[in-house]
Amino acid sequence: MSELTLPFPAALVEAIAERVAELLAEQAEPELEGYMSIDQAAAYFGCDRQRIYDLRSSGRLTRYRDGVGKRNARALVKRSELDALALPPDGRNGSAGELAM
Repeated sequence: MSELTLPFPAALVEAIAERVAELLAEQAEPELEGYMSIDQAAAYFGCDRQRIYDLRSSGRLTRYRDGVGKRNARALVKRSELDALALPPDGRNGSAGELAM
């Protein structure tokens, strides 16, 4: 038996390699803009992590995850939901304050 070979132009191979790299990058770093981890949310409000978990448990914050399974998934919250719960200490928009009770 003889081997079958197909010549590919170098430009085609390069284009395929670039597209594969783009697809892998999208999978490795999912778009999470507008979301915060529990640690980030706690730092944003100056409270402990448990307060954020309590707000999620009570349904005042929606539960989001960015992975699959319990071990590989990270708990997330939407920043817009956090902002909706905030009472700015000085009345200005965009400043984090105490969480509304």
